[in-house]
Amino acid sequence: MASIIIMIIAASTILGIQLGTRYWRNRRTKVSFNKGMEASTAKEYDAAVRAFRKCVRLAPQWLYDRTLMAISLAHRGQVSEALKEIEMVEAFQPREGDTWALIVTFFVLSMPENEERVFDALERLAALDAQTAKTLIEQPCFLRYNGSPKFIALKKTTDTSLPPTPADGNANF
Repeated sequence: MASIIIMIIAASTILGIQLGTRYWRNRRTKVSFNKGMEASTAKEYDAAVRAFRKCVRLAPQWLYDRTLMAISLAHRGQVSEALKEIEMVEAFQPREGDTWALIVTFFVLSMPENEERVFDALERLAALDAQTAKTLIEQPCFLRYNGSPKFIALKKTTDTSLPPTPADGNANF
């Protein structure tokens, strides 16, 4: 009887430690993420990189903090390190539309002059999630690409690959 009680107490203690550790890790990640966002908004990229690096250490599989760290690194002029982080983002979930939306966002915000990489990532996104690609293409930061034949073709692809909706006016609903 005493051994059963000891086992229950030990199991409860271990479970409590695990839950507490998870709670504090999530809390620290959230605090660091918020610090990184504030620093990034204020264009204090050194502080943003430090905060996002801490997030990456605490939650390496979370793609948003890794992408934001890459954007901050690129703004600091550390382009090669930023590209390594984006390669990590791609490696984690290469078949997810959200991953490619983050990659497109990185290239448009950090390296807009690299049209080839922007369009390659946008093509992958359009193949995986045409609606998200269409939403991104309609953002003001894409206006600089309006004259590009590749951009125009991508725009047409996303328009034709989506099913008609009542808002289109020509759908029979």
